[in-house]
Amino acid sequence: MRTTNQLITLLIIITMTCSCGNIKKNNSIATSATDSTEVDWKYGWTVAASPILDMDALKKHQVQYPERWKATFEYLKNTDLGRLSPGEHEIIGREVYAIVSEYTPKEATECNFEAHRKYIDFQYLISGKEKMGVTTLDKVVPICEYDEEKDIVFFKPDASAIYEVATPDLFYVFFPKDPHRPSIKDEDGVTVKKIVIKIKM
Repeated sequence: MRTTNQLITLLIIITMTCSCGNIKKNNSIATSATDSTEVDWKYGWTVAASPILDMDALKKHQVQYPERWKATFEYLKNTDLGRLSPGEHEIIGREVYAIVSEYTPKEATECNFEAHRKYIDFQYLISGKEKMGVTTLDKVVPICEYDEEKDIVFFKPDASAIYEVATPDLFYVFFPKDPHRPSIKDEDGVTVKKIVIKIKM
């Protein structure tokens, strides 16, 4: 009888030990499954992406051409943008290059939609602010033929679109499928310094 009781006690202890071990194991799996460490896809550049940016398209292109995106973000992070002179600045030959401009944003009636086919437009306001719009190709009507040399086509400005006031707090990325309408005046007396990085498709 004593032997039987001892065996039962031993079995209970073993069962409890195994159960406790399984609980701990399951908890550790659940914890690791809920832990999410975001990959540093901006390579340490701290400016936020605009919420109108198509992140799926960006991530897909970044997987295909990681060196182009790494060069882009490292250039932005490591360059004193405020001291850049207007004009073109090579980053990776003609695969990735920057165009810096200084201007006064225009009246909305003077700003058309535009789109590109060979390059992605990465736009960031170094200083100042302006209104920026984006729409889709099915909503725009071209007003000229595509200029292959300049990689640009313009569209009528009356398409329905999403608009934001662009500032140095956000950056924008426009793919060939994203007709965009930059350089619109938000308020009087504001000048803009902008860097547009052209990233080859």
